[in-house]
Amino acid sequence: MTTAAFVLAGFSIILVITWAMRNQSQLRRLQSKLLVSEEARQEQTDLLEDYYSRDQQLIQNSGEALFIFDQEEGSLLEINRQAENLLGYTQGSVVHLTFKVLFSREHRKRILRMISAAVKQGEAEANEIKFRRKDGSQFIGEIKIKTGRMQKRKVIYGSFRDVTQTTNLQLELQRHNRHLTLLNEISHRVAEGHDLPHTLEIILDEVIKSLTISGGGIFLLEQGGTEMKLALHRNIPDNVVEELGQMRPGIGLAGKVVSTGRPRLSTNLQNDHRRISSAVFADHWRAFLAVPFIAEEETLGVLFIFDRGSRVFGREDVRLIQAIGRQLGPLLKNAELFNELQWQHRLNFASLRELERSRSTLRDNLEQLEQHHRTLQSLNQMKSSFLSLASHELRTPLTTILSGAEFLQSQTEGMLGENEKRALAVIMRGSLRLNHIVDDLLETARLEAKTLYMAQEAFNPLPMINEILTEARPNCEMRKLHLELQEFPDDAMIRGDVHHLKRALGRLMENAMKFTPEGGWVQITGRTLPQEEVSALTEKLRAFSESFFNGALAEDYLQISISDSGIGLDQEDQVRIFDKFHEVGDISGHSTSQARFGGKGVGLGLALAKGIIETHAGLVWVESAGLSQGCCFSAFLPLASRNEERYVLG
Repeated sequence: MTTAAFVLAGFSIILVITWAMRNQSQLRRLQSKLLVSEEARQEQTDLLEDYYSRDQQLIQNSGEALFIFDQEEGSLLEINRQAENLLGYTQGSVVHLTFKVLFSREHRKRILRMISAAVKQGEAEANEIKFRRKDGSQFIGEIKIKTGRMQKRKVIYGSFRDVTQTTNLQLELQRHNRHLTLLNEISHRVAEGHDLPHTLEIILDEVIKSLTISGGGIFLLEQGGTEMKLALHRNIPDNVVEELGQMRPGIGLAGKVVSTGRPRLSTNLQNDHRRISSAVFADHWRAFLAVPFIAEEETLGVLFIFDRGSRVFGREDVRLIQAIGRQLGPLLKNAELFNELQWQHRLNFASLRELERSRSTLRDNLEQLEQHHRTLQSLNQMKSSFLSLASHELRTPLTTILSGAEFLQSQTEGMLGENEKRALAVIMRGSLRLNHIVDDLLETARLEAKTLYMAQEAFNPLPMINEILTEARPNCEMRKLHLELQEFPDDAMIRGDVHHLKRALGRLMENAMKFTPEGGWVQITGRTLPQEEVSALTEKLRAFSESFFNGALAEDYLQISISDSGIGLDQEDQVRIFDKFHEVGDISGHSTSQARFGGKGVGLGLALAKGIIETHAGLVWVESAGLSQGCCFSAFLPLASRNEERYVLG
């Protein structure tokens, strides 16, 4: 090899080595850039996964029901948990379901129109759409949608919610508004109606139109309420009118309304044994409602409505028709009075001077009534004073008689004959009975004068109840009565006077034993009630004490009930039995004995129990299903507050 060739070969080798080193350096730089790019890509991937996870959590935990539809195929792609709960589908079972499955048939066209609007405008919404759940049930919903893209797929996404309750409330309010509008219209007609037949026609037409029913009619009573005249009817065939014209009070549903003064309702006359008209059956009457026209507790007529379809008259319909009946009653009464006034117009005009004299007499009578009222108030005050005075004045001689009788018994034992012993025993019994009466009279006077001292101590009433049972048990055993304490709270605390409350509840126990025949039973129960449950009994118990419910109620109450299987009470006696001296009756039947069955006292025991319990901010009442059905005397006593000092009976 020549020198030139050698030099050329060496130079080539140097060039190759230089090129290789340069390529290796570039390769390292490329590898470094690739590593940085891979780290950036991984960071972007992690970030996308984080965004996706957060989006999924937001979607799944959203308070609204969310969904995604495939716009072209109309199938569901995804729903969240709230949508699963509303529709009854799971995420796996809902995929690829078409929207037709989720919406009722009558609302599918509305959904298609809404989707078309969303495609054009980007978003759309609809109200009162009926959704269908997996189990076939339906609910009313509101839906909002928007268009979008998911990768290369066009989608529709949005939210919906169940507005069934709100829609039903709106429908209920609309129905109430229609009813109020109808009542208002009828009120105007009644106020303006001088022509009674025309006014009744307008009212009947308004009722039928407002309720969207088949028809109705009006019966008016004649001949002192012994005959019914079908004065007006709508959409009733002639053969049915002929049969209804033969209706009499007490016969059929409308006749029962006349005889009882109460509404009558039938959900389906086709299967109702009370229906007496075959023509009504043939005319396919189903739903039926009849209410009376009442004025001054007198039934003057009957308004009835009916429907041949599947309509069912609900509670609100009954109330509406009853309200209309209450307005028509005075209208009929006024029309009747107007006719009578026209007939008597001349007589009234001729007797004008007599009327003036009567007015003068009336003024004199009013003055006398006022004087009598003042006299009665004075007598009542005198009565209270007499009770108090008599009680105090009888106490001293009575104490002397009792002391003397007890002394004679103790000093003359073995010295008296049988007749003398019997006479002394009679004196003792009479004195004790009189002492008992005087105690009651004195306590009554103090209660009325509000001078009876009442301690204010918090205590557990259960020991007091046990003492009452212990004292009553000997009399119950003698009378063969089963006495029992059933459930009673052992931690209740009330505030008041133990002595007086024990006497008040003891009087209720004595009453139960007195009027329960041998072999019967007497039971005591107790329970605590919150203020809300006590308030719910206002309508039922207000007659026993207006002041209890007019004042502020305590947070909680203890209810103590004494039930028996005794002779029971009529409804009309259940309030009056707490009056002083109520039905004292034949004096020969009176007795202060706690054991004698049916023995009457002076008539102060229950009145005193009522006074003492009401002095403790309580309430006492009685319930009975009627004679021979037993009684249940109950009392509400307010519970003591928890932070009060508690006094527990030892």
